[in-house]
Amino acid sequence: MIRPWMVYGVVLALGLGASWRHYTAGEEAAEKEGIVLVDATRDDVTKIIYAAPELEVAYELSKDATGAWGWVTVTDKKQKKVKEGETPPPIEAKITAFKAGSAGNKVVEGLAPLYAMRELVGVDDSKIESFGLTNPDTTLTILTTGRTATLELGGETYGAKDRYVRHRESSKYYVVDDELFKPLKFAATRLPERGLTSFAIEALDSVTLGKGGKMVEWKQHNKEDRNADWWERIAAAGSGEVDKKDETFANWLEKAMKVKSQSYVQEAERPADLQPSFDLTYRVQGKPDETIRFQTSGEDWYAASEFTHGLVKLTRSAARDAGDEVDDILEGREPPPDEKKPPAMAPPGAPGGDASEAGGPPPRPPMPGMSPGMPPGMPPGMRPPPSAPAGK
Repeated sequence: MIRPWMVYGVVLALGLGASWRHYTAGEEAAEKEGIVLVDATRDDVTKIIYAAPELEVAYELSKDATGAWGWVTVTDKKQKKVKEGETPPPIEAKITAFKAGSAGNKVVEGLAPLYAMRELVGVDDSKIESFGLTNPDTTLTILTTGRTATLELGGETYGAKDRYVRHRESSKYYVVDDELFKPLKFAATRLPERGLTSFAIEALDSVTLGKGGKMVEWKQHNKEDRNADWWERIAAAGSGEVDKKDETFANWLEKAMKVKSQSYVQEAERPADLQPSFDLTYRVQGKPDETIRFQTSGEDWYAASEFTHGLVKLTRSAARDAGDEVDDILEGREPPPDEKKPPAMAPPGAPGGDASEAGGPPPRPPMPGMSPGMPPGMPPGMRPPPSAPAGK
C-alpha cells in the first residue's frame, strides 16, 4: 500500500529535479548569449595587447613542463607636467614584467571566445562621437593562431558602465562588458602570480629540505584524507636514525607553503648580495619536481622556482618565520616557542598579580560615596562587617 507521504516525496523529488535542470540550462544559455567577436579558445591565443596613451600591457601565452602560463609586460608611460610655454621632457617609460597568476587565466578565458552584449546598428557620425569612438586612443588586440582581432575602446554606456567598442576588422559597433578590460588596465596590481609552486599540500608525495649541504626527505601518507594524513621523516643512509612520524615538520610545512610573493624583481633591481638560505623540493608522481630556492639580502627574503619563472621578493615576516626554523627542522628538534606571547597573569595577591602589571585593565576606582575596599553593591554610608578574629 502506497502511503500519502510517499506520493508527496516523489512529487517533491521530481519538482526539484525539474527545477535543477531548468536552472543549469539557464546557466548554459547565459554562457552562450551574445555575439561572437573573437571565435577562439585559450589554446589559440598567443598574445593580448592593451594599449592606452599612458599604458601598454602585453600578455604573452607560453607552455612548458609546468603547464600553460602567461608572461605580462607592463609599460607605464609618464609625462611630467611643465609650466605653460616650457618644452616637456621626454616621456619616462617604466617597464615591469611578471608571470600572471590565476587572475590572468580568467582574463584569457573572458576574451577567448569574446562575446559582445549587442551590436549597434544605424550608427552615424553623431552617434560615433557620443560613443567616444571618433578618435579612440585605447585598443585591445587579441592575436590567435593565424588571426588578429582589434577592438577600439570608446566610452562607457550610460548607467550600466559597459563599453562601446568598434571591431576594426569589420568596422562594426558593439557594446561589451567593461569588466573584461579592467584587469588589463590595472595589470600591475591585479595580475601578478603570488604563489611559489603549482602544487597544493594535499597533492604532495614527498618533500626534500636542504640547507648548507644537509638534506632531509619526508614522505606523505594518506594524503587523500586530510583528517588522517601524516608525514614520515626518512632516515639518511648510515645515519643510525630510523624512519618516524614527524608532526613538527607537518606544522612547519603548512607555514612554509603560506609564504607568498610580494612582487617580481626586475633585472635592474636584482640585489647584488643575494645569499642562498635553503631549498624546498616538492614531488608529485607523474609531474616534474618543483624546487623553490630561498635567498636573502640583508633583512629581505627572495625566492625563485620553476613555477615563478623569475626571482620574486617575499613577504618578509612570513619568510623569516619559516626560515628561522629550518635548522631545527633539519635536525629533528622542536622549534623554540614564540617569545612574543604575552606573560601569564599571576593570581591576585601573588607577586606581580596586579592586573595593570600583567597587561590587564587597571583596577576600577571606587564609586561615589563608597570607601576604598567596600564590596560592590554596598549602599553608601554602610560599612562591611568586621572580619572575625583569627582562630574564632
